[in-house]
Amino acid sequence: MKTNRREWLKTGLGAAASGAVLASAGAALAPAPLAAQLPSTRNARLGGLLSQLGQQAFWTSPELRLLRRTSHGHTAPQVARALELGYEAYLEEQLNPQRIDDTASDRYLAATYRDLLALTPRQAMTIADSGSPYFQIIRPLGRMTVERAMLSERTLFERMVEFWSDHFHVPIDGAYSLKLFHEQRVIRPHALGKVSDLINASMRSPAMLWYLDQVWNTKWGINENYARELMELHTVGWDGGYTQGDVRELARVLTGWSVDGQGIFQYKAELHDFEAKTVFGMNFPARTPGAGTAGMDEGIAFAAMLANHPATKRFIAAKLLRWFVRPDPTDAQIGAVVTAYTRSGGDIKAILRAVLSRENLMRAPAKLKRPMHLMVSALRTTGARAVPVADVRRDFDGLYFPLEAMGHRVGGWPTPDGYPDRAEFWAGMIIDRWNNVNTVLQVANTTGGWTIVDLDAFLATPTVDGVVAAIRSRLFGGEMSADLDAELRAWLAVGISRSRVLDALHLATMAPEFQFY
Repeated sequence: MKTNRREWLKTGLGAAASGAVLASAGAALAPAPLAAQLPSTRNARLGGLLSQLGQQAFWTSPELRLLRRTSHGHTAPQVARALELGYEAYLEEQLNPQRIDDTASDRYLAATYRDLLALTPRQAMTIADSGSPYFQIIRPLGRMTVERAMLSERTLFERMVEFWSDHFHVPIDGAYSLKLFHEQRVIRPHALGKVSDLINASMRSPAMLWYLDQVWNTKWGINENYARELMELHTVGWDGGYTQGDVRELARVLTGWSVDGQGIFQYKAELHDFEAKTVFGMNFPARTPGAGTAGMDEGIAFAAMLANHPATKRFIAAKLLRWFVRPDPTDAQIGAVVTAYTRSGGDIKAILRAVLSRENLMRAPAKLKRPMHLMVSALRTTGARAVPVADVRRDFDGLYFPLEAMGHRVGGWPTPDGYPDRAEFWAGMIIDRWNNVNTVLQVANTTGGWTIVDLDAFLATPTVDGVVAAIRSRLFGGEMSADLDAELRAWLAVGISRSRVLDALHLATMAPEFQFY
């Protein structure tokens, strides 16, 4: 890693900010630097600007606001369910995904991606060594991730999987293609569990340990990469109060945390530094070298301290508020989430109840969808289906290539901080967003890899009123601006045909009220 990366993250200069502004139907893109990086007076002005420009005045239903924030795009049954249960009960249902029947999605994915899911870590490493992981692992895993987001009824869970996948990021085309197991065994089992369990699982993730060079960190040669990211990106944050000396001492604490030849986590006591260490206020006295798991307790104890550190609580609270609510969370909002974190011992469900409070979402500005969110929401709301890829080396892949073209392929971010969650990073490619979403919303090509929209649902009543009503209901849950309503009517007034209805869907997904949520 570059020595100045902490400053790079601190200033936000790593993002290619465009300064573009989208203003229509009451929605706008406003700058979204972190609150901690701004003087309080400027931060207050920014908050007021976001409230004025970002709010969609016609989004009046609390339940639909919650549904937009906690899904990759709603479906008609989900809208009905949220309105039936009410805000708190629907949130509680989504916080307990085991209560939601997702059998159909699970069975489809298990059958469609049978070969991928049957791989062992050793087999994945062999494929990576052979030079062919792109066709056997990278594209199938990327496609499966998108298709799961399309199909799952456990929408808040999938949003949290996406969040933690960025937080504990491992690139899809590195680390011996072990990201598959990082997602399946680290992120998904703990996405709604406890923060401490996620930290501990990530510390034992072979993909993480390979990616950040922890496998080379031994008493004979210290490698600081993983130790730095464990604090800077995963727990206390770049401003959490640690020093370069703490990074080096933590690297010594973590010597011996490694991976075996089968791609499985293995602690190797013979590689551990048993000399005295002091790191971030914790003292580890010198001890007699041992075998087995001797010395591993040092890393476990330090991880427990990190999970409960005030800086970790604040760092994760602010990041979750930016993910779900607004780019500039207030001190009061952060404080409320930190309180929930403390009282619950880091229970993610309790933390999310504070983040996703009715008050927070009713005052939240509209947020620009990242490309995956945009594409999946277009597919979910229109009821599109994906045609399985028959030949991965030949077929167009409508669930992989469009995201790649928009710079948001699954796991494609090259550095350990994960994809940016800042509107200004994504706003400069609005034409690419329009073009690629139009590509996946089509009706003619039924060959392997494409996505197909069934227009019958929008033509149940083949009149201008009927088609517009269907678009309003399915794409917007009934909350659509008068301006877009008029534009769609003008387009359809020429005549109702399947091609013109498809174009109306394209127009609707290009509207700011669909680009934002």
